[in-house]
Amino acid sequence: MRQPLTIAILTRNEELLIERAIRSCAWADEVLVLDSGSTDRTCEIAARAGARVEHQPWLGWRGQHQRAVDLAKNDWVMKIDADEIITPALARSIDAALSANPDPRDGFALDRAEEFMGEFIPNPRRHSRRMTFVRVFNRLHGEWDPDVLIHERVKVAGNCHMLKGQLLHWRNPTFARIVNTYNANADVEAGMLVKQHSKGPPALTIVFKPLLRFGWSYFLRGGWRGGMRGYLYAASRAMAEFMSLAKAWELQHAKPRLHPPAHEANHEAIPSALDSPLPTSTPRP
Repeated sequence: MRQPLTIAILTRNEELLIERAIRSCAWADEVLVLDSGSTDRTCEIAARAGARVEHQPWLGWRGQHQRAVDLAKNDWVMKIDADEIITPALARSIDAALSANPDPRDGFALDRAEEFMGEFIPNPRRHSRRMTFVRVFNRLHGEWDPDVLIHERVKVAGNCHMLKGQLLHWRNPTFARIVNTYNANADVEAGMLVKQHSKGPPALTIVFKPLLRFGWSYFLRGGWRGGMRGYLYAASRAMAEFMSLAKAWELQHAKPRLHPPAHEANHEAIPSALDSPLPTSTPRP
């Protein structure tokens, strides 16, 4: 018999996508939707589609995921996002893995197909990184990595096994929304970088890592095959890398300063407009 599985989905205002996600995992023993304050019809649609809906004010990415795991009825859990779709091939692979009496200390990683501007693009992750993309695990022997505050990662006590089939990631946002997401993510990533580098990231890292990110995505991972779309994707990934590094440097070296410093020429403070007498009207000659 297959080990019972709970699939957990975090939501907030996902009425356009949640039904699609739930239908792709309807084969699971339980579909749990943990909502953090939707003001649209997300919860209504999720309940109508057969999911169990729970509510939790936002605890941060890791905290919210952990809350979903704690609420699950089953020890084997899987996490997906509202904009992801479990393909039939992946569902069969999960079913086979959990039917083979799996070691509860092990976890199962999967391959995610990424959408960019209306088309799928080659997976930019290295094989070693794909093996850390664990989405199916036993909560008694696995946990969300406390050191990773965004792009969450599951730590398991045993081995990681790669599942067959793909998880589709499809939201089709505008480029403006993509940039806004990168900008918001960079705030969290910058905080993590500051913890790693007390003086901020080294200058060479800031200069070259975005360039290397572009080269990896465009040349080595086949982005060039996507034409202009592939170029824009690689450039956007480099931009996201740069934003995180720049914000980390800013946190350490560019303290907020409301007023300009003393004038460099005569070392006198630049006078404030409030310090000057109000001008009086002078009659024209």
